[in-house]
Amino acid sequence: MLATAGVMGLLAVGTGTAWFVATGGGSPTAGGGNGNGSGESAAVTEWAVPLTNADSTDFTSGLAFASWLTDKTIIRAQKDGILAYALNSGKRAWGTPAPGAQLCGATQHLAQGKGAIAYGSSTLCDHLAGVDAATGKLTWKIKISAEKARLSNSLAVPRILDADGMAIVDLNDVLTGYRLSDGGKQWTATMPNGCHLKDANAAPGRVAMLLDCFAGGNRLLLLNPQSGKATKQARIGELRLMSTLLNADPVIMRTEDSSQNVFTVYNDAGARVTEFKTGKVDLLAMNTVAFVNGMFEVHRYAVHGDRLYLATFPENVPGKLRSRNQVLAYDLKTGRQVWTSSGTNDTMLTYIRADDRGLLALEAGDHRDLAPRLVRLDAATGKATAVASLPQKYGSNGQDAQVFERNGAVIIVPWTSVTAKYAITYVNTKGG
Repeated sequence: MLATAGVMGLLAVGTGTAWFVATGGGSPTAGGGNGNGSGESAAVTEWAVPLTNADSTDFTSGLAFASWLTDKTIIRAQKDGILAYALNSGKRAWGTPAPGAQLCGATQHLAQGKGAIAYGSSTLCDHLAGVDAATGKLTWKIKISAEKARLSNSLAVPRILDADGMAIVDLNDVLTGYRLSDGGKQWTATMPNGCHLKDANAAPGRVAMLLDCFAGGNRLLLLNPQSGKATKQARIGELRLMSTLLNADPVIMRTEDSSQNVFTVYNDAGARVTEFKTGKVDLLAMNTVAFVNGMFEVHRYAVHGDRLYLATFPENVPGKLRSRNQVLAYDLKTGRQVWTSSGTNDTMLTYIRADDRGLLALEAGDHRDLAPRLVRLDAATGKATAVASLPQKYGSNGQDAQVFERNGAVIIVPWTSVTAKYAITYVNTKGG
């Protein structure tokens, strides 16, 4: 649950979290402005929304299922509902409570301003609803197949992929595509006889699937997201227990083998391009917590062109209560490691996006003694260049988070409350 500074005490003893999402008032902690003396309102350059349970061990209530950035708002889909805040002021734009007892999933992206959420009871996540990101209005609701958790006090949630205006629900070896526009079921894909769906991932124009088959060989299957029809099928080699699809376009399969990781890259025809091994890298999910099982996992990596950016496994910083990591860059055509990052501070790096210039990342910093920094890692060398600094009080908040950057504005939305004190942080590093 998100709260504003003025009502945190009230919420700590209340139970009406959905009511607060729908009607709660107040303003986030804000600072900085562009006052010009004219009496006109100016955009706030810094604001943050505190997490009321930041120091609690109930990490499920601080779990974000998705965060969506629009032209005007940042939106957080969480357990008790969906909240949108205006980028230029930090004021609440709208709040929509969970239509059931709680939210339990969401699409990771919007398509033409529309997304989808999963919701249900405390034991069964069996509904899907469409969301208009401009207003928060739920535009449609449907019932979907679901399964109950195998353990008490836990929740089994559907894994939801999205591509090309479709919400694609993965459950029990069946993929079902629903239109984000109206919730209509567009297609259903079941596995061939003797095959089990090992893993799936999606990207614009493609749903990629790993099939573990008893006969006829394991397969890589590519589907059209809008029709569900197969566009390519190729035989692949052995699949291990920890074989997963890291990326859908290009298709990158990752297999954990003892202390090593094996990455296999496939082209659009399903043919293997290269296979290479790395040492121990950090591919732990950033968005999972205990007692919530099944959701689509978000990992610390980035891809652009022929370059794959991974992260070293975190190491303790001597004398500090924090960890640090480094970026590892690999050439997807050759499998060769191109560089290890240099020039970064002793803290965790969270990736924002990769482009021709390299990798834009946020140094999480430490609220005790190290301010967060926005840095760019050069595509050719991996050397870090500082782009901007953020206030030290937001240190650690971006360690496991969805981080956006737009025209100098940095928006941090942590996945969980494990290392975060703020549900949303906005800093315009250019001051306007």
